[in-house]
Amino acid sequence: MVETGTSYFGVRSESHVREDLDRFRERGLDAVLHTFSERDREYYQETMADIVSASHERGFRVYVNPWGVGRVFGGEALSEFIGRHPEACQQLSTGQRLPAACFNHPEFREYMREWSRDAVATGADVVFWDEPHWYIPEWHGDEIPQGAWTCRCSACQDRYEQEYGEEMPAERTDSVDEFREESLLDFFEEMTGVVAAEGAENAVCVLPSDDWDHGLSDWDRLAGLEALDVFATDPYWAIHDHDCAEFVADSTARVTDLADRHDLESQIWVQGFRLDDEAATVEDVATATRAALDGDADSVFMWGYDACESISSIACEDPEAVWESYLMALP
Repeated sequence: MVETGTSYFGVRSESHVREDLDRFRERGLDAVLHTFSERDREYYQETMADIVSASHERGFRVYVNPWGVGRVFGGEALSEFIGRHPEACQQLSTGQRLPAACFNHPEFREYMREWSRDAVATGADVVFWDEPHWYIPEWHGDEIPQGAWTCRCSACQDRYEQEYGEEMPAERTDSVDEFREESLLDFFEEMTGVVAAEGAENAVCVLPSDDWDHGLSDWDRLAGLEALDVFATDPYWAIHDHDCAEFVADSTARVTDLADRHDLESQIWVQGFRLDDEAATVEDVATATRAALDGDADSVFMWGYDACESISSIACEDPEAVWESYLMALP
């Protein structure tokens, strides 16, 4: 039977969380993703454990994710790490520091090992690695010099020289792109191993663009990681300016094929943010949900609950209609 769920964020009052969980359960959902940001880890560790426990009491499978951690995962959360550790931030080939942690820097790797252990300590069933990516300028409205790329910090230069036996070039080359991809794969091999050793499962959600600028070009290698359990993508059609039905169906087919070949669960995320109030847009939500279900995804989620009504910068214009369209399309 297909798993159905939603992401949940922003509420840390357990009584209010319980009310929301009850209504999710009443509408047939059986899984929930709780965001676990740097702020949550620092100030709400026990609260998050209580929230996870309340979710389990209602029969939910519980995921947690590194919401905006280091600004290299998806999410509308700020990062204290990059403020406290500028030396661990990514660096453009021009030398400019960027507001995002570097996957290769020892300080960030250690921080993420500890984050992983604390995430599992909440009692969550699955750690959800959400949209891992090197710094993407257009996401932040930034302009960078023509031809500049990331990351060329000292940690990356040292690692590149060890692996390739030569100095890291200042220009972007095929070997640089290969190095960036290998670095991400190595990061996740380590972190998924930490999570598995602590007793939880791992899910990874890749951006639906299989290129070096938006994550990973080789999904097959990522799917082959020993400690991975769930492979997901989020074909948010309105963000990527694609036809809804075709984009979601194609993404679902690709994910389920990978999952079948690597003995993983497949998961598809439905867009529930930054949607206008046109009737056709609301119907797209139902179309996307049905496309994921018809494509035999093992798990279907919406980002996020109540169509992100509580985050004004990304809320849908008619969040109630979008949320209801998703719920009504579920089995």
